[in-house]
Order: sequence, then structure tokens, then C-alpha cells
Amino acid sequence: MTIVTFKPKGGGDSEPPHIDARSFRLLIDAQIEARVLADEEADPQRRADLERLAGQLLALVERLMPPKGAA
Repeated sequence: MTIVTFKPKGGGDSEPPHIDARSFRLLIDAQIEARVLADEEADPQRRADLERLAGQLLALVERLMPPKGAA
């Protein structure tokens, strides 16, 4: 499996970051699971950590939407 890195916004590349459909689906599943775990967590600190993780994963999903195939 080839891993291609991409620069944050403003990196100078005209092509936006992209991801293959299977990896995109796995990313979405991970974001959903983090949200579910956060909702079920009783400890406020762990809940906040899981909510932050879910938010970061959502930001990544939005950045890569729609999936455009292998890099």
C-alpha cells in the first residue's frame, strides 16, 4: 500500500487531498464509532477527549469529501 502525504491548506499544490473509497469508508466508520463512544461515556474527561477525537475525524472526512480514488 502506497502512502502519499499531502500538505495542509495553502501548501501550494493545486490538487486537493484525496482518498480511495474503501479508506474513506473506514474513516467515516471510525468517526461514527468515536461519536458513539463519546455519547456512552460517563466520565466527563474521557467524554471530552472522545468528542474532540470525533470532531477531528469529522474535519478530516469533510476535507477529503468526496473521495476521488487512490492518490
